[in-house]
Amino acid sequence: MTAPSADVTPDTQRPLDLYGEALTASDLAVIPEADLPAGLPSWMRSDEPWAAREGADSEEKRATIVVRIPEDERPF
Repeated sequence: MTAPSADVTPDTQRPLDLYGEALTASDLAVIPEADLPAGLPSWMRSDEPWAAREGADSEEKRATIVVRIPEDERPF
């Protein structure tokens, strides 16, 4: 086993900052194009909703994601 490096230091102790119970308007933003795979359609980067969990109960919703291209982004 190798001895730890002197350059590695432990994290600083600080209070835990919880995110909260729900998303707020400020949490929703357009993801920068450079942060996503090349060729991804622009509507997938937009702040317009395009995916939703659907199902009769929580288990089915957990297993089902429905993707709908926003109408104003459909090339057809």
